[in-house]
Amino acid sequence: MTGAMGLYYYGLRDTTATYAIIFLNLILIFTFLFSIIARVEKLRLNTIEGKLKTLGTILCVGGVLTTRLYKGKDLIHFGHPKIHNPNVTVNLSQHRHWTRGTFMLVGSVLSFASWFMVQVELQKIFPFKFTSTMLTCMVSSLQSAVIGLCIDTSKASWKLGWNLQLITIVYSGTLATAATFCAMTWVIPKRGPTYPPMFNPLSLIFTAFFEALIFGEPITLGCLLGSVVIIVGLYAFLWAKSKEYKKSQAQKNVQGEADQSTVAVSECSTMI
Repeated sequence: MTGAMGLYYYGLRDTTATYAIIFLNLILIFTFLFSIIARVEKLRLNTIEGKLKTLGTILCVGGVLTTRLYKGKDLIHFGHPKIHNPNVTVNLSQHRHWTRGTFMLVGSVLSFASWFMVQVELQKIFPFKFTSTMLTCMVSSLQSAVIGLCIDTSKASWKLGWNLQLITIVYSGTLATAATFCAMTWVIPKRGPTYPPMFNPLSLIFTAFFEALIFGEPITLGCLLGSVVIIVGLYAFLWAKSKEYKKSQAQKNVQGEADQSTVAVSECSTMI
C-alpha cells in the first residue's frame, strides 16, 4: 500500500495534480474489475442490485471525468482574492516527465487495486486488524527508507525541522496511512474490496469546495454537474451494496437455522 502511495507521489511530481487525480479515481474501476475476475464479487446483472452497482461505478467515474475535463461557466464565487505573489515565479514545466509519470501512476493504480483484493484473503487467515496495520506500516517504513537511501543520501533531504514538512509527515503517517489502513481493513471483510475506493471521487467535491473557500477558486458548471453525477452514482452503489448485504445476512440466518434443525434431528435420532 505504501509502495502504491510512493508511486503516486512520484507520478504526481512528474505530471500535474489534475492529471494525477484522474488516475487516483481509476482505482475504483480496476478494483471492481479485479473483484469480478477473481469472483470475490458477482456482477449479477440479472438483478436490480447488480445493475445499480455497475451503473453507480460508471457514474462515479463519469462524474470524475466531467469534473476534471469540463469546466464551463463560473457559477459560484466566494469573492476571496487568490493567493498570489507577483514577485515569485515558479517554472514547473522543467520537472515534467509525462511518460515516466504516467507509468508511475498506472503502477500506483494497479498496486492499490491489488492491495484491496489481497486484504479480502488476508483478513480470513489473519483477522487481527491492528496488528496487520502495524506490521504493514513497519515493513513499508523499512522499504521506503531503503529506497530513499538509494535515491537521495544528502543530509538536507533527511533533516527534519519544526515546519510545514514535519506537519505533513506526521499527518501522512497518522491519518493518511495508519488510520486509513485500520478503517479500510475493517470495512473490506464486511462490504467487499470495491467499497472503500467508491469514496475516492468524493475527494474531488471536497477539494473543489475548499479551493473555493480558501483560495477563491470559482465553482464551475462542470464541477457542479460532475459532483451531482458522483453523488448519484455513489448513492446507487451504496444502495445496491446494502441490499446485497441484507440478502446475504438473511441467507446466512436461514442456513444457520437449517443447520440447527439438522443437528436437532440427528440428536433425536440418536436418542431413539
